[in-house]
Amino acid sequence: MYDTALNHVRASRLTDAELIYTPSQIALAAFSLAWPEIAWQWAVAKEPADLNSLSQVNEDIKLMIISCGRAPNIESVREVDRRLKLCKNPEKVIGSKAYMARKQEEDRKVEEKRNKKVGSQKGIDESDPFGIELSQRPSGLVDYDDDDDDDAC
Repeated sequence: MYDTALNHVRASRLTDAELIYTPSQIALAAFSLAWPEIAWQWAVAKEPADLNSLSQVNEDIKLMIISCGRAPNIESVREVDRRLKLCKNPEKVIGSKAYMARKQEEDRKVEEKRNKKVGSQKGIDESDPFGIELSQRPSGLVDYDDDDDDDAC
């Protein structure tokens, strides 16, 4: 009985049941497909007040498992896989010519940025780090004898 119910649960994974219903509802439906009398007794013991809606949900899930819970044909899956390979972006397929060209372009841009940054830092190291404007100002701009604290008394 357990193995049969487990097979129904596996079949439900091939349907939209787990997107619509809760796992406990799917488990009850799988169990009721395996042994309906015991599943009904368990449902009555757990949820005696709302048996109508539970019964309707259970029937919907069972119908979904029975009608849609089959594995797809292997040949159709292979055909879809072949079509998907044709739709891949060659720039994202590792080892393709387009991927290698994109990588070389990215590496070239990174190298240009690195060289530009190194070149701009050399200019800063050779000159005054505070800039020419500050070093050429006259030294008399700051009055060190200004004591504003003495005037407040």
